[in-house]
Parts: sequence; C-alpha cells; structure tokens
Amino acid sequence: MSVCSAGAVLFLRLARLYGLHDHPTGRSSHRKPTVTGMGIIVALAFIVYLIWHPLTLPEYFVVGFFIVTAVSFLDDILFLKHSFRLIVQIITMVMLLYQMPFSSLGTEAIPIFLASLIFGIGVLNSYNFMDGVNGMLTLHALLVFTGLLFLNEHITDLQGNLIHFTDSNFILSIIIPLAIFGFFNIRRSAVAFMGDVGSISIAFITVFLIYTLIFKTGNYMFLLMFSVFGADAALTVCYKLILGENIFVPHRDFLFKKLVHLGKWSHLKVSSWYFAVQALINVIIIGLFSNTPKLSTQISVLFIGCVVLTAIYIYGQSLFPRKAALKSKD
Repeated sequence: MSVCSAGAVLFLRLARLYGLHDHPTGRSSHRKPTVTGMGIIVALAFIVYLIWHPLTLPEYFVVGFFIVTAVSFLDDILFLKHSFRLIVQIITMVMLLYQMPFSSLGTEAIPIFLASLIFGIGVLNSYNFMDGVNGMLTLHALLVFTGLLFLNEHITDLQGNLIHFTDSNFILSIIIPLAIFGFFNIRRSAVAFMGDVGSISIAFITVFLIYTLIFKTGNYMFLLMFSVFGADAALTVCYKLILGENIFVPHRDFLFKKLVHLGKWSHLKVSSWYFAVQALINVIIIGLFSNTPKLSTQISVLFIGCVVLTAIYIYGQSLFPRKAALKSKD
C-alpha cells in the first residue's frame, strides 16, 4: 500500500509539473483541466505483485497486460490513432485468450473464442468511457474485484470443494491502488483521472479474471457482475451504429452522461446509483446462482437480466430529447 500511495503522490506532482492534464472539451464531463494517467499505479501494483509472487500468473496474460498498458499510457501523453490502439487491443486480447482452455470445448471453440474476443475488446473500450465521471470507474471496479475476491475464497463445486480460480493476493494487489485512487477521484471535484492507462489495464485484468472464473465453474451468469454499465455501453454503441456515427469518438450519448449533462445529476449521485444497482445484481448472482450448473437456468437468468437492464436503459433514455428532435430544431 505504501508503494502505491507514494507512487500516486509522486505521479500527481510530476503530472502537474509537466502538464499531463485532461483538458475539457464540448463532450467532456469535467469543467476544468484535471490530472490524468494516475492509473499507472495499477501497473505499479502489478509489478510489485509479480516481484513477490513470480510465475503465478500466465505469462501471455502478463506480457499482454504490459503491452496494452504501455500503449495506453502513451495515448495519455500523446494522441495515438484509434486504429493503432485497436490493433494492439486485439493482439493483447488474443494473448489473454490463449491462456484459456478453449481446446476443451471441441467444435464450439472457434465461435466462442471469437465471441470472447469481441466481448473483451468491447469491455476494454467501454471501461475507458467511465473515467470521465467522478467515482464511476473506481466504485465499479472496487465492487467487481471485491466480488471476485469473495468468490475466490468461498465458491465451491458440487462436491463442496473450494474452487480457487486465481491467487487472492493478486486481486488484493489491484484493490489497493483502486482504493488509493478513490481518494483522489471520488469527490465533487476530482483531483485526478485514471486515464487510458488505468481504465484499460483494469478492464484487461477484469476480463482475465471473469473469463478464468467462467472456465473454472462453467457458470456464464458471472457476466452479470459488471452488466449495469455494460448494458449502457453496449446499447449506446448499437444506437450510434444505427445512426452511422463513429463509436470511437468521445460523446455524451451514454445514459450516465446524459444524467449528468441533461439531467443535472451530480457525478457522485450518478456513480452511486450505478454502484447500488450493480451491487444488488452481484449480491443476487453470488448469493443465489454462484453454484448453478444447469445451462438452461444460466441462459434464463442472463436473458431476464438483459431484458430488465434494456428496459431500464430505454426508460432512462426516453427522459431526454432524441438526437433527431434536437437536429430538427437547429
């Protein structure tokens, strides 16, 4: 913890000294230049963990993590093309998936691999959008990793044997920098943002842990553990694709951003509501369905969850003017 705390303070001073700020634009959610890139402390914690626990994590995952983190940090300092970042994300996600036992799936391996690749890339980019609202990414990530830590220590198979899908110390090593960063971010006026380096690295680790958990347990319902923002991101992307818009350009079409900019909710209020709804879902999944082996039950719960979240999203979007209506007034 002391290493991450010192790293955060040192980075804050260097960022202010060298002007590493996220300057607000017409599509930003903040109003003044704010230090960005403090998510580098997640990579620092990752390195410290590897020093104390070498050879614990799969090597391709580790290499992929550092590649995507390095490129993301460069993007915080310089502006890298969307196409280049996407290529790097695809390569590193393939490296992550290479560690998964797809060969055990037989003929289903190829379509599931491709679906996992597309889903993983979507998670990486959607996490990046959360960083603009104070507390959103931090609270969400803390909730997900805390749930994963609980599962790693308590989930059992049908015979009652504990299932450890990763090292609990690894999850704790990520929770610590998240908690430290929360001190700088979960406030009315954020002192710092994660930046691409933080949001992408957290997303990369989250995908790895969720996929590993699913392969260990065969329970796809754990995908609902980060479904609230996932539904917002996925449905908004579909909406923008229908309109023929560039999904890689920063925008305010997400429901959580409309609640801030059009609904005039405070950042922390929006983040708290998203956290509360996701926490309720996680408690239900972990408490009632963590040991559900039947695929039919899993599909049913996933379907119901998707329908409910879609209905909430549509209702929320209906509270605000449509783009077409806004354009017709111009």
